[in-house]
Amino acid sequence: MVSSATSLPAMDNTMGVLFIGVVLAMGLWGAGSVQCYYYFNRYTKDEWWMKTLVVWVWVLDTIHQGLITHTAYTYLITNYGNPVFLNTIVDTLLIEVLFNALVVLSVQTFFVMRIWKLSHKSIPLIVILCMLVAAEFILSIVYLVKALQLGTFTNLPKIVNLSRSINIFGAAGDVAIAISLIWLLQRSRTGFTRSDSIINRLIMFSMNTGLLTSLDAVMSLVTITVLPNTFVYILFYVTVSRLYTNSLLATLNNRKSLSGGLGDSSGEESVSLSQGRFRSRAVEIDAPGISKNTNPHTLSIKVNTETETAHDVEAQNGKTPSESDTEIAMFGDRKSDYPMNAL
Repeated sequence: MVSSATSLPAMDNTMGVLFIGVVLAMGLWGAGSVQCYYYFNRYTKDEWWMKTLVVWVWVLDTIHQGLITHTAYTYLITNYGNPVFLNTIVDTLLIEVLFNALVVLSVQTFFVMRIWKLSHKSIPLIVILCMLVAAEFILSIVYLVKALQLGTFTNLPKIVNLSRSINIFGAAGDVAIAISLIWLLQRSRTGFTRSDSIINRLIMFSMNTGLLTSLDAVMSLVTITVLPNTFVYILFYVTVSRLYTNSLLATLNNRKSLSGGLGDSSGEESVSLSQGRFRSRAVEIDAPGISKNTNPHTLSIKVNTETETAHDVEAQNGKTPSESDTEIAMFGDRKSDYPMNAL
């Protein structure tokens, strides 16, 4: 018994780190599940595709958690005291790469869609972001296919550059998305105190959510380079999909708090993070003194704007809704950008 125990290799920086990663991932999965429950109870009027995205990401994350739990159980329980097996790569440890990649792809695509709308459908920017996102996903699939053919950890260094490339593109994509959101939100400032306050909160939120996932990818890259014979990099890799899931759900669940509790008369959010823009209403303005019934060539200008009005606060301050300093035009356009002079 003693000789059997002493024959086992030190596993603190291998299976021990893997076990810690599984525990951390389970905790983050629990946090994501609570956020998922909160989302479906609070945002019942969200569009069907958004609800489908939440379910899709949560299901992928749950399957991923099951796979890495099976991996840890196989190494530490099923093959306990069998040091020879420790060099074997369990299939579930590799299959989880696919589900991890699907979660990352889904969440990053969601953020790219926000940028697409915020940027007025800027094709060059979206192409760059899509290339980064697609490159990470494709490299993950290539890594999975090649790793399944290796069989042992001894052969895994043969594709270590693929693993590094995945982390590089992952970090680059997260940073690019965060910077794009911050830049676009910065451009959307209106000059009104309360609307700019909302934009400031959006900028800080975008920065923080992008920082977490980027830092995780960077740490995985650093540890696989500096500590190639350990599983420290796996600790960061198995938790990255949880960070993406929680990032998505936190973005959706914080829409009301980030907007400062301001809402329109219909009860919908005045700031829609999920759409990446302020909700809009169509307002038709006709040239004065011209009747639409008598002149077929009547000038009609349609302006899409969003008006946030805190009625209670304004009533206390003796202001009318028109005096509110919270009127926000779509994508930061001011009302002065659309002169209403009769032509």
